[in-house]
Amino acid sequence: MPEQDHLTMTDIVVSPHFDDGALSVASTLSKGPSALLLTVCGGAPTGAGDDEWDRLCGFESGPAAASGRAAEDRAAAALAGHDVVHLPIPDAPYRTAFPTAAVTAALAPLLRPDVRVWAPVGIGSHPDHVGTRDAVLTAAAGTGCQLLFYADCPYAFGSGWDAADRDRPPADRWEPQLAALAHLVDVDCPRITRLDDSTMRLKIAMLRCHASQLAGLSVDHPHFMAWEGPLRQEVFWPASVLAPSLEPTLGSSA
Repeated sequence: MPEQDHLTMTDIVVSPHFDDGALSVASTLSKGPSALLLTVCGGAPTGAGDDEWDRLCGFESGPAAASGRAAEDRAAAALAGHDVVHLPIPDAPYRTAFPTAAVTAALAPLLRPDVRVWAPVGIGSHPDHVGTRDAVLTAAAGTGCQLLFYADCPYAFGSGWDAADRDRPPADRWEPQLAALAHLVDVDCPRITRLDDSTMRLKIAMLRCHASQLAGLSVDHPHFMAWEGPLRQEVFWPASVLAPSLEPTLGSSA
């Protein structure tokens, strides 16, 4: 659990992987000590196998990737001044079903009516992103916390922020994932945040801490780190009501 008194936290960013918070919600993480970044897939796999992405990023094994990326995340957090929590859950390539029950149990003690909880929409259709979203929905039910859903970067801007959904690759389309949240958010009225220079400077510095990921991300998203590039924008959908008693609409196995 977080090092600081969790009663002082106003914002909890729930990130599927180590770099997703910095990529998508830097405007909130820039608040420093009042924010907490909780990474769901923050654990090492039990075996010594490897994944193609981890190999591309320079890691010889899954455990090496988990250790190295956790260190990168702590370095990024030190720049912004926020605390981090890494749940002991490995990435999707190293497990079978998403552990919804374990994630829900870890989140539950942190959720209060005066806390804003930031969760991924699930754009990109990655099982860890969709599973994280659904676990947040389950954990938040009945707590009264304020839910906000963020556009998952880089999937969300891969074809351009303003692209028509039909022109995006099927997995990166926004509409199917937003449809799962239509009972909570106004799908057609996102909150668009353009980062000021100070926050953009911090965001770039945080992402440079996640150095292992940059080469791989640049293959499909060249120049995404440009000063006036797509990272300058962040997109959110606030829930129109406080977290009600509800069931996730696109659940993952517990």
